[in-house]
Amino acid sequence: MTSVFDAPPIVFDPQTAPDPLVRWRGPRDLTLLFWEVDFRAGGASRLCLRSPEGKGYWIEGVHLEIVEPERIVFTGTLEIGGDRLPETSETVTFRRTERSEEA
Repeated sequence: MTSVFDAPPIVFDPQTAPDPLVRWRGPRDLTLLFWEVDFRAGGASRLCLRSPEGKGYWIEGVHLEIVEPERIVFTGTLEIGGDRLPETSETVTFRRTERSEEA
């Protein structure tokens, strides 16, 4: 999956702090309840998000690669109501693209 955002050139920093991370990556209607991140290659992360209905979503993972300010690679496992979903791997790549002008 690829997502393109119209954002200022400096977008790596929001990935390293809890409040901007949740606002940047979303979903927008979730609230951050718990944040524990060792932001380095090999470092573990654990966070909990709460839905407007009060349901908690725990996410645990490991940062596999961090190339500032270009790329973050990490694993993640989502737990919902005691059920753990299969582990996923995600690569977030930051690169500047030219805006296309629409006529």
